[in-house]
Amino acid sequence: MPTRNLLSTFLSLLLSAVVGCSKGGPQIAPVHGRVTLDGQPLVNADIEFQPEGAQRASKGRTDADGRYELAYKRGQMGAIVGPQTVRIEFSTEVVRNPPPIPARYAARSELHPEVKPGDNNFDFDLTSGKK
Repeated sequence: MPTRNLLSTFLSLLLSAVVGCSKGGPQIAPVHGRVTLDGQPLVNADIEFQPEGAQRASKGRTDADGRYELAYKRGQMGAIVGPQTVRIEFSTEVVRNPPPIPARYAARSELHPEVKPGDNNFDFDLTSGKK
């Protein structure tokens, strides 16, 4: 009988370890790309991928070349797999006198890519309509 209890305890611990190590939550995939406005890199712009529903958005900020990489949460890069609404705006705390971004890319965004499993590259070539 003691052997049976030992085996049962071992199997319980093994099962707990396997369940505890499994990744729960939504499927996340890497997302990166480049943002331009009228052909010029959009520098220090905040980019947000909001999945359908009330799930957590992924965010990033463009660099000097307009490139970005999204973070889902601290230590986890990427975005939730599935349809997204993308908003591109400037934080006035970071950029003084930013170029205006049309509402069709910000608050009332018409940007709706779908993040797929694996690596995702989304370039956004925005136009101001001033041409």
